[in-house]
Amino acid sequence: MKARISILALALLAGSSAWAEGFYAGAGIGITQVEDEEGGVSFDDNPFGWKIIAGYDFNENFAIEGSYVNSGEAEDTVSGIDVEAELTAFTVSAVGLLPLSESATLYGKLGLYSGESEVSAFGLTEDDDESGLTVGGGVRFQTTEQLTLRAEFDWYDTDLDTVWSIGVGFQIGFGG
Repeated sequence: MKARISILALALLAGSSAWAEGFYAGAGIGITQVEDEEGGVSFDDNPFGWKIIAGYDFNENFAIEGSYVNSGEAEDTVSGIDVEAELTAFTVSAVGLLPLSESATLYGKLGLYSGESEVSAFGLTEDDDESGLTVGGGVRFQTTEQLTLRAEFDWYDTDLDTVWSIGVGFQIGFGG
């Protein structure tokens, strides 16, 4: 999956100037909810996470977007034991766009992620490769011809009970 995302990104970058018209890249930060419960014992924290995005707007109603996300390091004490958890992943999503005005656009995302969850306790770390569905949505506010601000929500179908984030970010458009 990581190789496919890298190939997609390179293909987007290697395109002609007409291809660059819809290309964008950006970043975001937000709060991630990480929650899990097993056998009556629960883990719950809200770390600051971040993401890097790249995408292509095919037209005013459809885009493809890839990202690298980091949930941030969630920490909680479970039965007197300090536990840390973190999810990092690559995503690829189809994005539906609904323009509301010249500067505001609602969007919804449906895609897949491939990544790794890392859980640490007692100085030991367990890594688990994960992949699954991701769903998200938000609103874009175009402030200049190239700069767009974003407010968004993302959910990930992981082995943990709950992993979702809410945040803000920006994207910079390339081309005209």
